[in-house]
Amino acid sequence: MTTPAPQSGNTTAATHPGESVPAEGQNSGGGNSSDGAAKTLLVVHHSPTEVGQRIAAVVLDAAREAQREIAESGAASVRIVERDALIPDANELRAADAVILGTPANFGYISGALKHYFDSTFDQVKDDTKGLPVSWWIRGGYDTTGAEKALRAITTGLQWDVAVEPVMFTGDVEPQREVLHNMAQAMVGLLVE
Repeated sequence: MTTPAPQSGNTTAATHPGESVPAEGQNSGGGNSSDGAAKTLLVVHHSPTEVGQRIAAVVLDAAREAQREIAESGAASVRIVERDALIPDANELRAADAVILGTPANFGYISGALKHYFDSTFDQVKDDTKGLPVSWWIRGGYDTTGAEKALRAITTGLQWDVAVEPVMFTGDVEPQREVLHNMAQAMVGLLVE
């Protein structure tokens, strides 16, 4: 199964599953909306290969499944926003209530695209996003150690909270499908607790 490359600012509102809504007008000031507005899960990833696209599809499908279940229960409204790491948006990140990051492990580090995302947003959001719940996936061909260390350092520098155990693996996606699915659904679940 392959999915198209992520669209910048691709969103889906839980109140109408499958309906695209603009990212503008989201919660401002670091997410954490308390006024009944939709909570936002931002999924920022770089998935240029077929394997990367399969991983992103598993995570996004699981998040949207949880989003639909929440909408059907009437418990809350959750918005899933997908962001291509090559097209950073600091305002979108600042408005998020939780974040999932996704990257291949390239030459012992995160992808250049995800590094570019943080290079472009770090200074703009560091004071406004402290405590932001985060998780991630890293898939490597042979090793993920350097990429794991880099994401932990970046998220620690931002003072984000690792809310759900990240998924790091090498090799095929299929054996990791369930853990990726569970990570994504747990991140959505955090938004309605």
